[in-house]
Amino acid sequence: MLVKEAMNRNPPRIHDTATIKEAAERMALTQAIELVVTAGQSAVGMVGAEDLLRCLIPEYDELLREGGAPSRLHPHRRSTDLLPHLKVREVMRKAHAVLDPEQTLESAFGQLLQAGGKALPVVSEGRLAGNLSMMDVARALMWRDRVAPAQGQPAVERRKGGRRREEQP
Repeated sequence: MLVKEAMNRNPPRIHDTATIKEAAERMALTQAIELVVTAGQSAVGMVGAEDLLRCLIPEYDELLREGGAPSRLHPHRRSTDLLPHLKVREVMRKAHAVLDPEQTLESAFGQLLQAGGKALPVVSEGRLAGNLSMMDVARALMWRDRVAPAQGQPAVERRKGGRRREEQP
């Protein structure tokens, strides 16, 4: 199975010059955990909910390491007056690893693990073609055996009204 068969072809994205407030709004509107950061048609990085939390809560990593409680937060240490002007490119994770749509899903899975299980952009001919997350890999592997090879459609088809009909060979 190839990356192009499992990837999200229309991933939520944001330009690297956008503010982190705009990124948070885009995440909320698209219900995305991560956004592909672009500069023109190129993928330059990824920004996720954790990256935004690190901006808002300076001691975020320390709390995670120590299993700290929210009562240990120090709101007086925040510099929230700078946050509305902070650009996505300043907090994003740079796209050191990108995936090719023609590579195998197994090799892409290895790259995802090396990247900490986060989503990675899929780039074809220097342009963003999509992204691939662990969820996409799991979904593709789950459906791989359920697809009828001749039709390329799921073996169980949904009809209007929620009734199911088994495909006849």
